[in-house]
Amino acid sequence: MRDVLSHLNYVHVLVVAIAGFMVGALWYSVLFGKVWMAEMKITPEMAAADRAKGGMAGYFIKSFIYTLLGTVGLAALIAAHGTPNWKHGASFGAFVGLFGPVMRMSNGGVYEKRSLQLQLINAGHEVVLYTLQGAMLGAWH
Repeated sequence: MRDVLSHLNYVHVLVVAIAGFMVGALWYSVLFGKVWMAEMKITPEMAAADRAKGGMAGYFIKSFIYTLLGTVGLAALIAAHGTPNWKHGASFGAFVGLFGPVMRMSNGGVYEKRSLQLQLINAGHEVVLYTLQGAMLGAWH
């Protein structure tokens, strides 16, 4: 794996991470923001209080760092696996997303008593994210 990491194109990884971050921004705002906030029991007043305390920059920075690290991991797996094109990259990303983070998040969600709707919103995000990123990384093999 050490050899794979040293041969990654980190400009590509950064671009793919930015695209992934944008998927999350759309997913948890325009697409499912209201439902997600309701499921998380975040009121508009709570969100406004967070913004008043210094904004969302801290959340966004941490979120981007985690997205970038996840993208590095997926890029390394795709490079080691040898996906020849975007289609294989997309299917590989979907598989990794579904059977990696989604299964672990679902397991935790059972004990945290998260609703099925909340788990599906979060799981859908991970699968879409990894599929898109896998397609992009596969295209740039």
